[in-house]
Parts: sequence; structure tokens; C-alpha cells
Amino acid sequence: MSKVEQIRSEARKIARTGTVNMFSMNAVYELAVAYDCYALADFILEFPKAYGTLILSGELPAELEGSDV
Repeated sequence: MSKVEQIRSEARKIARTGTVNMFSMNAVYELAVAYDCYALADFILEFPKAYGTLILSGELPAELEGSDV
């Protein structure tokens, strides 16, 4: 699984809990750490704007899509 796929998968895992507003980055970060979703937690800290794009569109910005975030 690529890093991008892992981040998407972990974001879906957190969203499925239904316990947090996915736009609340601090709450998502805390839940990601609690659920051992460290790729997502690191992504939120490193690329907060890209995280917002991921939540809104389900996609990463083009400049990150092909990279090994």
C-alpha cells in the first residue's frame, strides 16, 4: 500500500467512527494517534491545507498525488 493510499484509508477509518468532525484537524489528529493512524497524523501536521483538500474532495493536491508524501 502506498503512503497516499494509507493516508486515505486511515482518514476513512477515522470518519467511520462518527465521533469527530473531520474538519476539526486537532480532533482528527488526536483520534488518529489514539487509533494508531500515524500516517494520517503526520500528514495533518505536515500538510494541513492538503488535508483540507482531501476531506473536501477525496483527492490530494496534484503536487502530492504522485509523491511519496
